[in-house]
Amino acid sequence: MATTLFRHGRRASACLLRPAFRTHTKRARVQTARLTAETYTNPRAQSIRHRPAHHVGFDSMPRFPSLSSAGGLLRMSDYAGTVVFAASGSITAGCVGMDVLGAAAIGTITAIGGGTFRDAVILHRQPFWIQECEYLFGAVAVAVATFMVWPFTPAGNAVKTGRGGEGRLFFWLDALGLGAFAVIGAMNACRMATHPGIAVLCGVVTATFGGVTRDVICGLDGRSDVPKAPLTSSVRIFHSNANLYAEVAMFSASCYMAARHFHAPAAVRIGVGIGAALGLRFAADKYALGLPTWDQPDFKVTAKVLSPRPAHDDGAPSSFGEATGVHLIP
Repeated sequence: MATTLFRHGRRASACLLRPAFRTHTKRARVQTARLTAETYTNPRAQSIRHRPAHHVGFDSMPRFPSLSSAGGLLRMSDYAGTVVFAASGSITAGCVGMDVLGAAAIGTITAIGGGTFRDAVILHRQPFWIQECEYLFGAVAVAVATFMVWPFTPAGNAVKTGRGGEGRLFFWLDALGLGAFAVIGAMNACRMATHPGIAVLCGVVTATFGGVTRDVICGLDGRSDVPKAPLTSSVRIFHSNANLYAEVAMFSASCYMAARHFHAPAAVRIGVGIGAALGLRFAADKYALGLPTWDQPDFKVTAKVLSPRPAHDDGAPSSFGEATGVHLIP
């Protein structure tokens, strides 16, 4: 009798659970079919479908720097770029007469402005520094410290030139940060399954739009480093009066995407992207490479830098560098 009741009870419980189980499995099958159909019909998702299993999720890096992986080294390069961009922005702000608050703001914008624009405008998501707040606080701290220390830093070395500008150490750390930012920007776009061209655009924006915002706010002239009137300033990286810069970020992100297309390992992809930035930045500096303009359709920048500028009516120096002896790099 007890065995019969137990069997009936088990059958009854199974009957009660079976409809819910069927509903759950049916919903799962519908969702799976929908995702599969989207993968085959959505061009942005086809790259994920054709990607080998061991490459799934490979556009990422660890949360903190480390020496044990290529992603950890990339994060370390990202931190180095953030530091040098914040310091460079603070120096620029100080050179145009801003106070410590302005220097902190300009340094922070230079360091994290590109990634903020990428996330908020292009990828339409929360800016990265909301979760990774060490970027925000670190940029502010570096900008304030640089503003306080830079006037007392000895000149004529790798950090500070004899004329008070940024030395060769800044140049190479800037090139490293430029490549790291371009690669990370492309990686963020790849995680959103965007078109490769959009990924390259995200790399360029991440690496350069902080500096673009800095130049506009500080009122730097695109022809040189002279301050201009508000709302009339132009952006130096879009002029061939300095060495290639935005083009370097584009080349770096493109090399990363090319290596990714051939399913290269993470170390190769990251190394190719950052190495391309370092190599092209060095070549542009050594051979004074630039892009053609209407005034001078060649690939040199030296003659453009030395070209005459409109004279000031009040007899003032023709550039901020001539007035202060400080010459800024983009």
